[in-house]
Amino acid sequence: MENQLNDPFQTTQSLPQNPPMQPIIVPEKPKTNFAMIGLVVLTCMLVFGFGGFYMGKQLSTTSKQNTDTAQSTTSPVPTPEATATTTIPATQDTSKLPKGWTYKNNNQCGVQFAIPPKADPYYRPYDPNRPPSVTEDLGSGRFWDFPRGVSYPNILSKLYTTKVNLDPQQAITMYVSEDEASGFISRAVSVSCIKNDQLKIVDNEDMLSTLNGEIEKYNQSTEEKGMQAQMYKIKSSTPSTRWGQKVVDLVVTEDANDVAYTMFVTPKYVYEVRNFGATNDVFVKETSKKIFDNLVF
Repeated sequence: MENQLNDPFQTTQSLPQNPPMQPIIVPEKPKTNFAMIGLVVLTCMLVFGFGGFYMGKQLSTTSKQNTDTAQSTTSPVPTPEATATTTIPATQDTSKLPKGWTYKNNNQCGVQFAIPPKADPYYRPYDPNRPPSVTEDLGSGRFWDFPRGVSYPNILSKLYTTKVNLDPQQAITMYVSEDEASGFISRAVSVSCIKNDQLKIVDNEDMLSTLNGEIEKYNQSTEEKGMQAQMYKIKSSTPSTRWGQKVVDLVVTEDANDVAYTMFVTPKYVYEVRNFGATNDVFVKETSKKIFDNLVF
């Protein structure tokens, strides 16, 4: 017994026995319910189809409403103002402006001026060696500046000598140098106006009748007349059409000088327009005339 216990090659440990075999249960595959799936698919198709149709109809209606609203709120582009190029009204018969000219205004009298660029040939660069005469445009440094200067409206002022608070206005361009202050006017185009709401002048004929009466009062007055002529007389008045307006071209004798004016009446303003100056330069005169002819009211 002792030998048996000490024998390393013998053991009393018994191996475990295999457990008894158990049957394996394979789960039965579920049967596919094709009828139920078909019903679900059909239901989804109906729901999404109806929803898509409804949304499409709503989008179409909204789009149409937006289009109608956009069409009903569309408005013309406003005419640019102040130094901006402006389209000439189709009712006005004007020549085509040269390249570089632009329409400008200073918000006075409802008028726009066609202004040449500060460039050759309209600009005469300053020449320090030119003849020392303010009457000479060549080498003077002059160009068409706008707005620039003031010109007293000799004839228009006669209409408001007995009125107050008429707020006379003026827009003017002058052919001058940057720092010119000689008092010599080479060439200028001016538009002066007064509001017609107090004067209530009906038309050009009414204006001429009123003007003749006021000039007669002025001539008979003994008050100091300052820089104005002592006597005025309308030498001629010629009806015309200019700037799309019915106007009157006047020649007015001022003491011993005959001066040209153009005047006309609108419901808002009474106008005095002048193209004047003392230059002998033909090109400057021609440019001044083109500015005058292409005014836009």
